Amino acid sequence: MGHMTRVPELLPASALQDLVRARRSIRNFRDEPVMPSLIDFLLREALWAPSPHNSQPWRFTVLFGPSDKERLAKAMAERLGKELRADGVPEEIIKRQTDRSMQRISQAPVVILCSLVADGLVGYPDTRRNQLEWQMAVQSVGAAVQTLFLLAAECGLGSCWMAAPMYCPDVVREALDLPEIFEPQALVLLGYPAVPGKARARRGFDEMVEFR
Repeated sequence: MGHMTRVPELLPASALQDLVRARRSIRNFRDEPVMPSLIDFLLREALWAPSPHNSQPWRFTVLFGPSDKERLAKAMAERLGKELRADGVPEEIIKRQTDRSMQRISQAPVVILCSLVADGLVGYPDTRRNQLEWQMAVQSVGAAVQTLFLLAAECGLGSCWMAAPMYCPDVVREALDLPEIFEPQALVLLGYPAVPGKARARRGFDEMVEFR
C-alpha cells in the first residue's frame, strides 16, 4: 500500500506529534518544586483517557512529602533485596540496585502511584471473560499513564515509568495505607529534567506494522 507513505506529507506537523516523538524517560530531576496545582491539572486531564465500559478503573495517589516517598522507597527496596537474594544475586549487585531504586523514588519531586480498582468492571460467570475484563482495565491504566506523560511533557516536566509496584502490591499498600481493593500498577516520577533524556532506538516500521 505505497500510497500510505504519502499521507503524512499532506498533513502539517503538529505539537502533539512533536510531543510523542520528543518524550523521553527522565530519571534525574532538578531540585525545583512542582506546584500541586499543576499536578491537579495534569491528572484532571488524564482522567479523560479511554477505558472499557467507561469503567475508569484508575486511581492516583500523589506523593509530595519526603516521608511518604522515603517510606515507600525503603519498603520496596527491602522487598526487592529479599527477592534478589532468593535468586542468588551477589550482595554488591543487590545493594546497587536497591540504592538506585530508593534514590530515584525519594529524590523525585513528585511520585504518583497508579493503581487499578476493579469495581467498575463487568462480572461474568466464567474465568476467561473475567480475566479479559481485568486485562482491559490494565490496558486502560496504561492509556491514562501515557496521557499523563504527554501532558507533563507539554508542561515542561520530565517523567519516568516504574513498574516495580506490580511486583510488591502488598508492600505498596501497607507503606501508603491504601485499601485492599487498590492494585498498584506503576509509579510515575515527575519533575523538571536535570539532563535531557536519551533517545532509544525503535524497531523498524516494517517489522512492527503490516498493512492488509
